[in-house]
Amino acid sequence: MQNGIPQVMDVTSIKSILHYLSNQILPSKFESAQQPEQNTIQICFRGINNINWIEFSWQGDCARVLSIKRPERIGTNSTLAQQLNYGLKYMALVSIKQEKFERVIKLEFAKKPGDQITKYLILELMGKHSNFFYLDKNYKIIAAGKQIKPTQSRFRTISTGSIYSEPPPNIKKEPCETESFMEWKKNISIIPQSLKKCLITNYQGVSPILVTQIEHFSNVNKENLMDKSIETIEDNDLQEIFLTWKLWINRFKNNKFEYTTFANSFYCVWYPEKEKISAKDNHLVDEICSYYDNSLKLKKIEALFNKIDGIIFKQTNVEIKNLDIQKNLLSSSENHETYKLKADNIFLERNLKKSNIIEADRLYKKSKKLKRAKALIQERLNIYQKKIDRLGEFSTMLDNLNFINIDSKKNKIVLLEELKAEICSEFNIKTKNLKLNKKKSIDLTSIPIEVRSPGKLIIQIGRNMRQNDLISFKLSKKGDLWFHAQECPGSHVVLKSSSKSANDSDIQLAADIASFFSKGKGNNKVPINCVRIKDLQKINNGGLGCVSFKNQEIIWGNPTRGKEFMKNNTHS
Repeated sequence: MQNGIPQVMDVTSIKSILHYLSNQILPSKFESAQQPEQNTIQICFRGINNINWIEFSWQGDCARVLSIKRPERIGTNSTLAQQLNYGLKYMALVSIKQEKFERVIKLEFAKKPGDQITKYLILELMGKHSNFFYLDKNYKIIAAGKQIKPTQSRFRTISTGSIYSEPPPNIKKEPCETESFMEWKKNISIIPQSLKKCLITNYQGVSPILVTQIEHFSNVNKENLMDKSIETIEDNDLQEIFLTWKLWINRFKNNKFEYTTFANSFYCVWYPEKEKISAKDNHLVDEICSYYDNSLKLKKIEALFNKIDGIIFKQTNVEIKNLDIQKNLLSSSENHETYKLKADNIFLERNLKKSNIIEADRLYKKSKKLKRAKALIQERLNIYQKKIDRLGEFSTMLDNLNFINIDSKKNKIVLLEELKAEICSEFNIKTKNLKLNKKKSIDLTSIPIEVRSPGKLIIQIGRNMRQNDLISFKLSKKGDLWFHAQECPGSHVVLKSSSKSANDSDIQLAADIASFFSKGKGNNKVPINCVRIKDLQKINNGGLGCVSFKNQEIIWGNPTRGKEFMKNNTHS
């Protein structure tokens, strides 16, 4: 996996999964379906002795079919889920098919095993062209994951009510165990290009990741052999590639699969060096599921970080523009004395005319208006500056989440979702929320970080505004101490000293942690406000985590010490 993008599920991985599913869940009864995301459907099948959840996804950059653990109940009211729950109710899944090296999966349903097939589910795993279909017995499309209009494609349109047409046939050569080396070489050498492109272009079922695997497993000492032109590769090297090629075909056609990972760079289900292939298909499926679960979480985390960062950047620019407008207005309002002086000078003139008096009156009114506006503009300046400062706090919260990995991926997603919701709510920012993903807000709650000081006191750290508010006002007691970087965005830190007095090392550690979780963490020292909880007040209408305080003591925090302590005393 690179840059948050999971490994593409190629035809070999698909077959290994389907081999397991065919043995594990056939026959079984359709139980229920739900759609947690726009391009993903999860279906429950009930067998005689077990229940299996299968996830089908036609997401362009991560199309997949997986056996998954029981998921959260979400997306049952989507149109697609409702159609499946209604149309497949009580029906039996009697077969799972995949033709040779095709990336098309067909599930067949009947009233009971042995009866006529009356319903089909088809998943096409073809990158950005991936799709999902629900068909009747005549192959009429009841529902589709994506509809394709004639304006979008000349070759294949997809719409409900139309007859399903299969993807264009694969005209590439089918890999064959009996093919000789010379035949293989001749076939891939038709067009002189890289060995990688030669294999992908000329043979079915060959993906970029499969080419990487074959090169990795081959007894070839030359680096990046697959990227070299086939004309420049010696026969002995091609022979080594060919031997591994034949091993892959053997594993594929005989359903000999085993999951293996290599330095976190890729996974493989046909590792050739294992002569004794494990019979534990469920282990393979569990590992693949775990891989994609981890990869998709990383991808979602990356997407959320980028989304929140973009929201903060955009909104900050909006507030800066608003601030600049007010500054210009303030500059104009400073001229109110000038207008008053001009009016005064008019009345000093001899032989005043009516028009002079009218002009002087106009100048006096303008002067008074500008004078009144000055106070209002100054108030607006303060508001916009506070908004910019507030966005700086959100930015620091986001940075803190990315700075050190002390949360599980699942918890980090929740933290990011909370942070995004806080920003959008406070600044009245509308975002596109998929209706399928609507959950009760109570489900999206994370807990603050808790660590122990040298004196065995609990130290709580807020990771977003809700947590800041929680530890500062709802979970705190009168004798606790509150820490925050002085005039610098950062997390709230609370030392639980109400039941036991804190010593100097406890207080210093809390200050070090507060400095690390602040925007000033890049400095050697950061001034930290230490405040008794009784001297801390919430600012009305100031947003979550907005506080005022008195009687503070300044303690110099060391971010490096704070970082090292958190690394050694927290676990992801």
